[in-house]
Amino acid sequence: TLEIKVTYTLTKDNALSIRYQATTDAPTYVNLTNHAYFNLGGYASGTVLDHVLCLEADSYLQTDDALIPTGVRVSVEGTPFDFRTPKTVGQDFTPDERSRDMQIAGGYDHCFNFASGEATDGSIPLRGYLEHTASGRRMELYTNLPCVQFYSGNFLVDDGNMLKGGVVKQKQMAWCLETQKMPDSMHHEDFTDVMLRPGEVYDYTTVYRF
Repeated sequence: TLEIKVTYTLTKDNALSIRYQATTDAPTYVNLTNHAYFNLGGYASGTVLDHVLCLEADSYLQTDDALIPTGVRVSVEGTPFDFRTPKTVGQDFTPDERSRDMQIAGGYDHCFNFASGEATDGSIPLRGYLEHTASGRRMELYTNLPCVQFYSGNFLVDDGNMLKGGVVKQKQMAWCLETQKMPDSMHHEDFTDVMLRPGEVYDYTTVYRF
């Protein structure tokens, strides 16, 4: 029996806080996240390749052809996955033979591992941000979780389900920052511990501040 509570809080400093809490009566895997899409330019403003991204992540997880982690952690150094210095999402957007990992996913759809790991001191540190220069909008990401899946909307297609105002979906028109532990951790001993045991409390918070 897994009992989960998720609390959404709108704060006075323009932030959305999401707190995940869970307990269990038997050992079970738990790795919760949020899959909201964002486009700081507006829902009908085109792709998000002009958004500037900064992430405190020094490695990412390589995936197989089905986008499942292979177990290999890759340093972001010298790759399109290095967002330690702010740059636009589109600057090194190379979903072709120049970057096999991006080619498989059609863009970014990878778990980025924060250099400082999980925050265990009660803090919810700033991990990065995305900003849209033309509109002046900025979203900061805070979390005590150790990773974030950055997804650049590679599988958004015109499937007949229109967005607000009849806008047709298109690739890379929105992005997700899904804070979490490493996906597929149960199959890789050196990945994050996603086993929740009786007597333990799963308790993590993510804040999107605008």
